[in-house]
Amino acid sequence: MPRIMAKASGFGLALIAAAMLALVLRPDLRLAARVAWNDPRMLPALADDARVHYEPEARACAEAVAEFAPRAVAQIEAAHGRPFAQPPIIGVYASYDNYASGNGMDDSGIAAVTRAGAALLSPTLCSKERKRLESVLTHELSHVHLSGWRPFGAPRPPQWFTEGLAVMASNGGGAEGVSEEEAAQAIRDGYRIVLDGRRWINFAALGFEREPPRDPRLDALTQRQRLAYRQAGMFVGWLRRRAETAFLHLLRALEAGEAFEPSIESAFGENAPQLWRRYVSEIVQQSHHDARG
Repeated sequence: MPRIMAKASGFGLALIAAAMLALVLRPDLRLAARVAWNDPRMLPALADDARVHYEPEARACAEAVAEFAPRAVAQIEAAHGRPFAQPPIIGVYASYDNYASGNGMDDSGIAAVTRAGAALLSPTLCSKERKRLESVLTHELSHVHLSGWRPFGAPRPPQWFTEGLAVMASNGGGAEGVSEEEAAQAIRDGYRIVLDGRRWINFAALGFEREPPRDPRLDALTQRQRLAYRQAGMFVGWLRRRAETAFLHLLRALEAGEAFEPSIESAFGENAPQLWRRYVSEIVQQSHHDARG
């Protein structure tokens, strides 16, 4: 028996050593381990709202989130046309390092991110960017809602659509500081987003047909991203106003796991680039009408 126990113990130590070696040799495994360790579901939840999980130092911010979370949830359900598939999880972080590990990108500079059906909020939203807390959370809940209904492994819609949907549904969350009129004027001036079909680009935002001029008063990356998100949000809003039944048909198709390109063409009778050209034409024509008026 002692010999068997010794062998078993030695085998267990060998497994631990192999796992540790794999973590050392595989950065992706190390990141996955940090993500799991810092998942918001591992954090305590508020007694009054079990959807809100928080690091102890962020309790006051978590309580503020709980105050407006019902309003944000109702707003997204109304914009998306159906309830959440399951109650959304919201993680409120006090540590930038833990947030960076939990968001899966090892990046503490992102204000918020949706991962594995949960909205993760950076400590910056509890401090210097506190005024954006509600709008950014509402934006992220749009992502949580869409991903919550889609089957695992379903093709992801292009980033311009998912971000545009979230901006539209949150009434401008993620595009703060750029008005619709400023974004429309940029479209008229030729600084238009490109409807890139890729499912994920990065937080540096979408591409433009022509790079917009730099405002020296603003951070270049932030300015560019918010202009892109605002234009995408305006276009998605236009699609909904154009034909709400078709728009909801598109959402239901995406939630069922259908691919984006055939789904939007089925819903609207045209593909995304054709619809975008119609939208741009309306923006330009409106400018001419106002000038004559």
